[in-house]
Amino acid sequence: MRVLSFPKNAFISLCALVAVPWLGVPGLSDQRAAVQQAGGSTDARVEDADERAGPFLIAGENYTVVLRQKRLPSASESAFLQTLARVEIIGASGNVVYSKVFPAATEQGHFQNTVSASTQLTSGKTGSGLVMRYVDRRAASQTSGIETRESWQLLGLVNGKLAPLGKPAPIGAPAAGGPSMGVMMRAANGTVSVISQPDTIEVRAWSGSFYVFVPLRVNWNHGGLAEGQRCVEMFGGTLRDVGCDMRVEANRIPAREEFTFVRLLPEAQENPEAAEHVVVQKDSKLEILGARAITSWDESDELIRPVFSNVWLHMRIDQREGWINGEEDFAAIGLPAASPVP
Repeated sequence: MRVLSFPKNAFISLCALVAVPWLGVPGLSDQRAAVQQAGGSTDARVEDADERAGPFLIAGENYTVVLRQKRLPSASESAFLQTLARVEIIGASGNVVYSKVFPAATEQGHFQNTVSASTQLTSGKTGSGLVMRYVDRRAASQTSGIETRESWQLLGLVNGKLAPLGKPAPIGAPAAGGPSMGVMMRAANGTVSVISQPDTIEVRAWSGSFYVFVPLRVNWNHGGLAEGQRCVEMFGGTLRDVGCDMRVEANRIPAREEFTFVRLLPEAQENPEAAEHVVVQKDSKLEILGARAITSWDESDELIRPVFSNVWLHMRIDQREGWINGEEDFAAIGLPAASPVP
């Protein structure tokens, strides 16, 4: 059982405290796919291609995930030649128990945007379910590069049928279609358990310059999905959200300049008077200790995605330890703003 850390300056913090399997690595299946051609010009050269993942054993029944793709044969090296048309989940009887269409169109010999997908089975004490990650790529404009966005589906049993679990419910609120999810409360007088705890998993999500591991709490057999942690502090007599600590995965780009500098703060909060301007030399020893951010969730067309605000990195730079934030400081340590890896 793992206790997630809390902000040092928070008077009250709420979070889930359970073992956490990582969803970021490829699971039993890591399939790529893309969108169905629809609503635009028709290209007779479009080819169909299917990829299958599974079977996945969920609540005693085997399910197979079928990724139905569209491809455009071309001699060019365009990134928009293959896309997902439909996701189908097929039960043991051969019937389609869930289906989702991704409509798109072709333009000038390529798809206007492409979607790829990967599938992973995960399980815990509440049962088993599927985690699907989607990556949508599209040209942002004629002059800019490719815009890439991640989204997810968690599928478990809802009223006895395999279905998407929807948007994570706030901590302490009943999950859509499921029971109230148990939490742990940490206050000045200690830690108290509330209700029974569901399974907790982590979603490896792109924050803009690096990956963070966002916890979620799920009850696979009863359709429950909720946020994994929430951290608050007392301010002016009311509670306000502050960032929660998360694990980080970051791939730094080697520095070209001989030196640069960052604003290093003792806490993950803006305080110009406490900021220390630290020189980062080309051969400086940099260690990323973690991240802190406020996380909320959006839902669109049965897909969910995390939204991060007030993102900070906990750093050790040549024996100096503190917090940095903002694209400029992230870029200074070799983490420029970019798109997630498809």
